[in-house]
Amino acid sequence: MRRSLLIILLGLLTLHATESRSQPSYWIALNFRVTFNADGTATVDAKLHPFTVDGKSLFENKEVEVAMRNQTSQTLSYILLMFSDNPRLLNFQVLTQMDKRYGESVLCDAAGTGKMTEFRGAYVLSVKVFLNTSNYVRKINDSVFEVKLRDSFTSTDPRSWIDVLEIVFNGTTLENFAWEPFFAHGPSAKGQGRLMWINFNEQEAPDIYSFILVIPGLKHVGEPPEVTAAITDAVLEGGTLRLKIKNTGGSSGYVYVYVKGGSEQVRKIYLFSREEKEVAFPYVDSKNVVVQLFSGDRLLDERSVAALEGAPTPALKRTSVYVTILVIIAIFVATVFALVAIRGSRKKSLGLSGVLGGSQISY
Repeated sequence: MRRSLLIILLGLLTLHATESRSQPSYWIALNFRVTFNADGTATVDAKLHPFTVDGKSLFENKEVEVAMRNQTSQTLSYILLMFSDNPRLLNFQVLTQMDKRYGESVLCDAAGTGKMTEFRGAYVLSVKVFLNTSNYVRKINDSVFEVKLRDSFTSTDPRSWIDVLEIVFNGTTLENFAWEPFFAHGPSAKGQGRLMWINFNEQEAPDIYSFILVIPGLKHVGEPPEVTAAITDAVLEGGTLRLKIKNTGGSSGYVYVYVKGGSEQVRKIYLFSREEKEVAFPYVDSKNVVVQLFSGDRLLDERSVAALEGAPTPALKRTSVYVTILVIIAIFVATVFALVAIRGSRKKSLGLSGVLGGSQISY
């Protein structure tokens, strides 16, 4: 089973060990420490420690050290995926890159026996994430926010998970916390300004860690836009609204189209760079609508659209159809009742003549 603490070979963060001619095969123990700061940032320390398949530390091995220093992009990706499902929208800063620290320690179930081994020393990749660019942050009131952390390993491979996650509160106040799914384990350790999860398997490990925090310095600006786009054409005719949406920038991403007026509708659309798409909204039951185009939390474009003259709205169309159907049903019901009444009168007359005929025969 793949595990985030037992990441195989050259810091590639997998459990598939391969042989190397120039250096020993090894695993990497990986722990995360996330510190929520009062200024609205989170400092993430990824702590790594290499060891052999039989549990011997390779912290002082120079060849392994060189290899680990050259393998940081995957670890950085896992850090950013904890805060957003679209990491390129995050504002972050790499503080240290595989800094060798003797005062740190890393926990790992190196033998797979359900017991953690403590390795002294760690290579630390430290990253500052600006929480106001995370789409996992929700404002509750002035300085209280819900901040979610995602298990970036489970999100990319359900067979893997974060083994050790330490949460530290630096100038922030923890009001409440939770995790998903509910049957996963809670924190293994609680202290003043600190929580720690130690997960031995995927069932124990939460997929989502959720915290209600007082963060005095966080000014939430919402999710930044993925793309720049515009409404290039809009026609409302016969109850169908047809739009043309164009990506006017150099990046690809999602936009949201809202139609307001009558029954509101919304559509999520992916646009490649410079791509233009036509989108249709049927059953628009208003002659005047407002179309809004969003990416992230930003309004990119807005347009008021009126129905073309002489074009009936679907509400009128549906009304006429309903009336026609009701008239047909009424005629059908009346016909059925008439036929039943006629047949009933015939049966009655036939029944009387049959009785009389029988009496005549009996006599």
